[in-house]
Amino acid sequence: MCRMCALISDEAVLLADILLRPRMSLVHQSYAARERRALPQGVSPSMAYQQPCLNADGFGVGWYAQQAPLPCVFTSLKPAWNDPNLRNLSDEVVSPLIFAHIRAAGPSSSVNESACHPFKAGRFLFAHNGLVGNFTQIRRELLTSLNEYAFGITLEHACIDSVVAFGIFLTELGVSSDEDAMVERTADSLCGALSRTVLRLTQAAAEFGPEESLLNLMVTDGERIVACRYGTAGEETTETELGATLYLSVGSRWLADPEDPQTFRMKKGADIKCCTAILSSEPLTPIREEWMPIAPNSIVLCGRTRGESQAIDTLMFALRCGPVVGLSALTGVESAAQGSKEFLSPAIENEIPSRQDVWMSINPTYESGDVNCLVALSESIFVAGSMDGSLRFFHADQGQAWVVRRHSQASGPVLALHFLRRADDSLTNSSRGDESPVESIGSPAVSTPRSPVILLRSNASDEQPSKVVGPHEVLNALHAKCNAKPMAMDLLLSTSTNELRIWDVSAVVHESNEVDQEVNVPCLLCFHFAPNQGHLLSIAGNLEHVYLGFQSTNFYCLHLWQGWNKLMQAKTRTRTTRHYTFNVELAKKSCATAAGAYGAVPNGSSGSQKFCHHSLLEVLQTCQNRHMGFVHCTCYEATAAVVASGGGDGRIFFWTQQHQAICSFTHGGAVLALAACAKSKAIFSGDAHGRIRVWDSASVQHGSRAVLCAGGIGCGAILSLSTLGDAGRVCEGPPVVISGDAAGLVRIWDAERCSLLREVNTGMSCCAAITALGMRMSATSPSEHFCLRVPLGGCNSGVIKLAYLDLATSTKKQQLHLSPVGRICGRFCRNKDCGHEDVVEFQRLVTLLGEFVTFPTVSSDSRFAADMQKASSWLGSKFEELLGATARIFPGGVIARCGWDTRKPLVIMYSHYDVVAAGKGWSTDPWTMVAKDGYFYGRGVSDNKGPLLAQIFAVRRLLQGDPSEFCLMGFETEAPQEHNCPVNVLFLVDGYEESGDPSDTIRMLREAKSDGWLRGEIIGLIINNSQWIDDERPCLCYGMRGVVDLEVAIKGGERDLHSGVNGGLLPEPIFDLTALASSLVDSSGLPAVAGLSDGVSNLSEEDLQNLTAAAQQMSVEKITRRLGLGGSGGPAWLQNLQSPGFEALKRTWVQPSISITEVGKGPKHQHGRHIANRASCVISIRTPGQKGEDVVSCLKQHLKHEFGKRRSCNQLEINTLAVSEAWVTKPTSKVFCAARAAVADAWKMDESAVLAVREGGTIAILPLLEAELGCDVVQMAFSQASDAVHLPNERMSRTVLARAVDAIAGTLSRLAER
Repeated sequence: MCRMCALISDEAVLLADILLRPRMSLVHQSYAARERRALPQGVSPSMAYQQPCLNADGFGVGWYAQQAPLPCVFTSLKPAWNDPNLRNLSDEVVSPLIFAHIRAAGPSSSVNESACHPFKAGRFLFAHNGLVGNFTQIRRELLTSLNEYAFGITLEHACIDSVVAFGIFLTELGVSSDEDAMVERTADSLCGALSRTVLRLTQAAAEFGPEESLLNLMVTDGERIVACRYGTAGEETTETELGATLYLSVGSRWLADPEDPQTFRMKKGADIKCCTAILSSEPLTPIREEWMPIAPNSIVLCGRTRGESQAIDTLMFALRCGPVVGLSALTGVESAAQGSKEFLSPAIENEIPSRQDVWMSINPTYESGDVNCLVALSESIFVAGSMDGSLRFFHADQGQAWVVRRHSQASGPVLALHFLRRADDSLTNSSRGDESPVESIGSPAVSTPRSPVILLRSNASDEQPSKVVGPHEVLNALHAKCNAKPMAMDLLLSTSTNELRIWDVSAVVHESNEVDQEVNVPCLLCFHFAPNQGHLLSIAGNLEHVYLGFQSTNFYCLHLWQGWNKLMQAKTRTRTTRHYTFNVELAKKSCATAAGAYGAVPNGSSGSQKFCHHSLLEVLQTCQNRHMGFVHCTCYEATAAVVASGGGDGRIFFWTQQHQAICSFTHGGAVLALAACAKSKAIFSGDAHGRIRVWDSASVQHGSRAVLCAGGIGCGAILSLSTLGDAGRVCEGPPVVISGDAAGLVRIWDAERCSLLREVNTGMSCCAAITALGMRMSATSPSEHFCLRVPLGGCNSGVIKLAYLDLATSTKKQQLHLSPVGRICGRFCRNKDCGHEDVVEFQRLVTLLGEFVTFPTVSSDSRFAADMQKASSWLGSKFEELLGATARIFPGGVIARCGWDTRKPLVIMYSHYDVVAAGKGWSTDPWTMVAKDGYFYGRGVSDNKGPLLAQIFAVRRLLQGDPSEFCLMGFETEAPQEHNCPVNVLFLVDGYEESGDPSDTIRMLREAKSDGWLRGEIIGLIINNSQWIDDERPCLCYGMRGVVDLEVAIKGGERDLHSGVNGGLLPEPIFDLTALASSLVDSSGLPAVAGLSDGVSNLSEEDLQNLTAAAQQMSVEKITRRLGLGGSGGPAWLQNLQSPGFEALKRTWVQPSISITEVGKGPKHQHGRHIANRASCVISIRTPGQKGEDVVSCLKQHLKHEFGKRRSCNQLEINTLAVSEAWVTKPTSKVFCAARAAVADAWKMDESAVLAVREGGTIAILPLLEAELGCDVVQMAFSQASDAVHLPNERMSRTVLARAVDAIAGTLSRLAER
């Protein structure tokens, strides 16, 4: 087989560091490949294609210069090890993306330079390792299926199987020209095209019988690498032979050993950030633990995140031969979160005075590497796991480490630690001393100086007992414990590369030891996993179930309790550690056979069972519920028995203790840290964009209930989370959650109130590890001041910092002002002459509206599908950042809920973010918001993006305090508290309102309802999607007409005709059409269709009063100006009317109307005057209350009658395009009255001056929502009559936008009171 290798990094790498210099470099593999598959049976040995053999049929290397979209490619037919040009290039060229291939030609493949990989098309490079089964039989069929551009590419490269696969990929991707090949595609489209390529190749080959196909395909566009490992079995192929090999290695840097330039290692940092990824047919180094094999029949995606700090994200998932969607929503492979950074006041640490903090630095006596993880064993003892594989046990009161243990050198760094306390443990067994700095913290002057750290490092390996206790004594002690359950011990679980170790730390936790003694900490068990699962990144659970998250994206449960005795009874001769290797495939089969009896399998026909350690391992994930990225973290919340797992794919999964998936959510970035607090019954999660979410463990299916930190650009990734407040460690204050991020900041939050208590800069480059030892009442501080003892570690050369932090946990809510009070009004200004609009909140709203307008969310045009998806993701992030809401993104919209307290009523607010096409006639760019003369101009500012943001900021106001006052604290200082909002709010944001299809939105609502999002009493539906009748008077809408759209077409002959030759010989379709159209209305514009007004209700007294009030200020001049008639006198029916406004409103409110909205004919001819053989128009009928089917019947009957009168030889065609019912509600309902009072308060007018109107337009979903929810509805209009909705130069008043926030907030407050 061929050999190939690809590297992607955030820094440029020398080509020679991949191709030449490593001891097992790609060039070395060209003559000494170790894992190359032989050809299937039946191939002649004369082809020199049996193992071992050379790869000498040509080579190629491609690379991308910095910021260059087009790759450079160098190919040659010479053997790679003997080409001086390759060496010269490799020693000089550097690139952040390298793509190399060495060829071994297969059957029916020519050997020439044009057949050398990688193949290039625009920005794309493609390589293949393997062969296509039955290729000679299917080649012609495959070539005919290619588009013209892809066919040309295959001809340039000798039409070998590999380039045909590339041609299929380009065809599936939709690349049909050089211009298309330069367009950057999404990760979704690349993965989908690659999977469909595999499908077409395998399906075509299968038609000619079973023959093995090996399809290791790799493609890049300069921003990401997508590769697949796929194989199909031939007649004599075994399961173990299926697929050629492919390996992955990720880390921070690919570096050579300074002492041995041929020894390269993938360096890894404690900040978890992956900056380099390598995909290779074989490992480039002999250290197998650094190279994770890609599972057969799967896809791996390595791509750059975009933002302030670039990194490499990796996703892996099963290869599905079909479209792959949603990758960009799962992780930052496409784009990092664009949330705005909420900057904290420089004096934040003075808000809660730093009274008497004490800091200690524990320095190692040897280079131990960065600290990856920390775990507390008691109030005084903690353990640190480091990059060099060492475990260091520290006594905080003594300030030094007195026990050091190590993983095997081959296993690499310690990645995660988990402590399992014995069942009978209590706080009284803590080893805390009387002279703890916690008690004497009030007097730093008397604190004794810390002695230098003396690190007692044993020269013995981890397989040998310590020097203090002899080997026979250790073995006797272990055998004595073999018959005991693990509850008799304190166990420490540590993970490394493909390795799990279990240590007995009972002597450390419960025995009194001097620091000059090394205490015995034996390793009881060591588990490995086959095949290699990569780094064991996360661990959690209890004695019964231990949950393991791997770099391979797999998530397992180890049933430790079930097999403890059997595991410990295994015979050992000289070693204290018992070693086991779990075969993952055997574990799956054993679990299925055992039917739930973990650790046992049937033995023979007698039904007896024997112990099988493989069956102790259970796979939690299924095809539907699995991570597609590294499982970075996991945690277990004991009170609700809920397990959480977070992955690099940006998703968080929740599982029951019976290992059933409860639900999953998109977090917004790679989930890097999880922690659980049983006392507050909450789970906390942190991601790569600095966001921290809070989940109620008893109701995780309802989404996160709060966001502690909004994250966004400039925020450090959350690398570690720790909680304090559960049994096992002293916590005399409230439960707290502590976060450490990539910027070296530590934040301490009240876990129950979700409020920030402290933020401290540790001075470290990153805080990757954190644990809490305990919290006690400060002896010399005022009431409600506590001392928290926290060890910290990270990228700090092995130094551990031990902090004693003073916390003030006053129940009074702290508020931090960002701007001087004298510069602001404190609310949205209601006086437009004041000039003191809230510089914080309103400017934030305006900025976000400007961002929102830049998304061309035209739902009726498929070309804007990507922008629709980006806008929904942006909107979901804003719900989280601004409100701490739980957001869920659907294919057709977004749902977000703020507040889950079922004792409060639920208010639903509907809006939409899609817009109509911009069209021509704009004075400015429709997708760039412009502020001019007190208005904001841009497509969607008024319909409906501005009102949607007004809804969000109205709820934000209620969350922040008094409805009339804006709290100007930084969002990151203290998250909005849901109990401050008087009602629960559900946002229902439609993505297809303008397209007129409400089915997706109703389906979205029903799905959310079934998932519990609508729990609670629904008291009202608020919609902000209508217009005022003029520019001065605010309106509330209580009725809208329905609409019926019909397409009427007249069909003539088979073709168009020449007007000079055939004019006057036949009735032309366009004349028939115009005659039918003119018969629909009379000279005044009223419908002339018989029976159309049947079913229209008479004006009620209420309607009559509202009509009269609304028509008072409507003159003929205002009506004609509104109609755009300029200085003309207007329509004839307006003349000589005593109340023209009354008649105008009556026609649009409660009478049907007929309009021609579109006229079409045959194709436009460039030359000559032709008679079109077809003419059509769209008739739009607005219905104030009739049934849609009755209206359609009336129109069809009328048109057929009129067409028959013309005795035309043409054909009449009538098609129903859309039918939407009218909507009318009560203007006296509670929600309507609350809105009326709030609008009157916002505009400083009497309630009677707020008009109650009906509107001539239609919102198709409105009656459906009312029926689905069964609640009262109000339409709060915030668009003035001159705002040009759906027209060029759409605009929204600055004043109206500000007051809209006041009105919506006031409505919600009044609904809570009622």
